[in-house]
Amino acid sequence: MSFLADLRRELARNGIRGGLARRIELELADHLACDPHASLGAPAEIAERFAVELRVVRTRRAAIATFGALALSGSLLCLSVLAIAPAGGTHGGAPRSLVAPFSGLGMIAFGQIAFVAGLLALVRGLRPRGVADLGLAQRRAVVALFAGGLASVNALAAPEMPVWWRALALASGLLPLPALGGALEATRAAAAITPDSGRAAALEGDLPGPFGMHPGAVLAALGGVAVSFVVLQGVFGEGSLVEGLVRGAIEATGLIVAVLLLGRVLGLRR
Repeated sequence: MSFLADLRRELARNGIRGGLARRIELELADHLACDPHASLGAPAEIAERFAVELRVVRTRRAAIATFGALALSGSLLCLSVLAIAPAGGTHGGAPRSLVAPFSGLGMIAFGQIAFVAGLLALVRGLRPRGVADLGLAQRRAVVALFAGGLASVNALAAPEMPVWWRALALASGLLPLPALGGALEATRAAAAITPDSGRAAALEGDLPGPFGMHPGAVLAALGGVAVSFVVLQGVFGEGSLVEGLVRGAIEATGLIVAVLLLGRVLGLRR
């Protein structure tokens, strides 16, 4: 079997296929045509070098694309939420859909998951310490993108509102989907050349300096801040202490459930 055929096989074994593999083959074939006795190394070594470099670049690109797509999605969803008051609110004379309250709750819950997972993917994707960190960043990106997509879909189940607001909500839900899909494809391309290489550091790998020594305390403190914000929003926004406490309890329950279900996948706990 020729050198280029061996190289093609090794590139495929490392997840490098299609046009990129052909470009690598053509580049090395041209190099060999100019210098038939050039020492390029074994095909397995060449393929591994390309894979090592590409998996870092692709993971970083996927993490940035994921965060960018989520920023677009979040901005559009916030725009539709801010437009509720000018549209007359959700307590008008028209009967409300039974789906609307669950849609709003789903949009908030999935939006929070998408933000946290996307931010964690960006942090680990930009500062990987090894192959295991690349795999973790990719898993975080996948969770963030699916959560972002679900948040966008929940916006489509809008309550009975004026036509212009429903059109805005529809656009807010649909426009981010191509960006989310593109980021998901970038993540898939990165995962295709990233082998499973054990377990990465958990949340302590994302925290700087002394904070990395107490990841559990940091996670609890951030959760407390989120719950406190929801309570204060209910107290001052709705003018009701009971409303604030109920919303805070819902937020705290949701955070605990999310950590239990997704903590290991996102690398928040071991």
